[in-house]
Amino acid sequence: MKDKRIQTIKFIILVGVFYAFLAFNIFNIGKKLVPSTKDYVNSNIPQTNQNIEDIYLETGGSGTTTTQGQTGHFAASNGTDRENVCNTLDMCNKIEFNGNFNDTEKYTYTKIINKIIQFIDDNSNENQQMQDVISTININKGNGNRRWYATHDTVILNLWSVQSTKEFINLSTHELGHITDLWYIQWSSPKMDKNYTEFGKAVFAIDDLSLWFYKLSRDKETIRKSTAKKKNFCSGYGMSDPFEDFAECFNLYINHNSFFKQLGKTDTTLKNKYNFIASIFNGAYISSNSQDLMLIKDNTSRRPRDSTKISN
Repeated sequence: MKDKRIQTIKFIILVGVFYAFLAFNIFNIGKKLVPSTKDYVNSNIPQTNQNIEDIYLETGGSGTTTTQGQTGHFAASNGTDRENVCNTLDMCNKIEFNGNFNDTEKYTYTKIINKIIQFIDDNSNENQQMQDVISTININKGNGNRRWYATHDTVILNLWSVQSTKEFINLSTHELGHITDLWYIQWSSPKMDKNYTEFGKAVFAIDDLSLWFYKLSRDKETIRKSTAKKKNFCSGYGMSDPFEDFAECFNLYINHNSFFKQLGKTDTTLKNKYNFIASIFNGAYISSNSQDLMLIKDNTSRRPRDSTKISN
């Protein structure tokens, strides 16, 4: 009889432990399904007017714009400078240059990409490192290809139509936004959501936070909400699909924060999109130039056609 009572007590304890563990996981899944409700849009974060090039390349200068083949503002940069950049982040072995690049160009492009990745790894609340997620960043000088392309771990940047260093900053941030969306933001459920895919394959878990972002403007991957309007998106290009929507907002948040924040103050959907990305980085960003606000001075519903073409 005594042994039977002991077995009953053990059974009760095991059941209690099981349900406690189950409750813990439910609560944690709930946290992943619902992003932070903190209002970053209305928080008082100081705005700056520093040129985006100076921020990325730490020149402290006048912000002269450079195009491919020019040295100008960054003529002093050389192979040694790039090695110094590579020493701060283990990414240089993943950056491939195809075409005739001089030392200045290699330094500039490497420093820009490293700064974005370092920002993500320093400020994100995710448990993994972006530099570990990325497989390859391929920078090409060839003609005739599309400007950009990204999978869940690879970025291809074709520079044939990239007009300035500023555009390269926006372009690379946009593409790293795709990797953040598709692979960097983590999940735990083995069950897939079939409404959103990568090249037709269901790869998004039902607790992937990106789904929450997509559903702000979409019913399915190919179907926008009937109530969705142009003013609910970060750009015209962002209206094309949920992944471009994420990447365009990602670029605005990191590189044109004043502009995105102002959009969020005039539209509830964009406020939610801003707060979603801000919650990933605990409110941190790289560039917030108040001069960007001139883009919407006369029309608060105006949106850029393509955020990577914004310059300041």
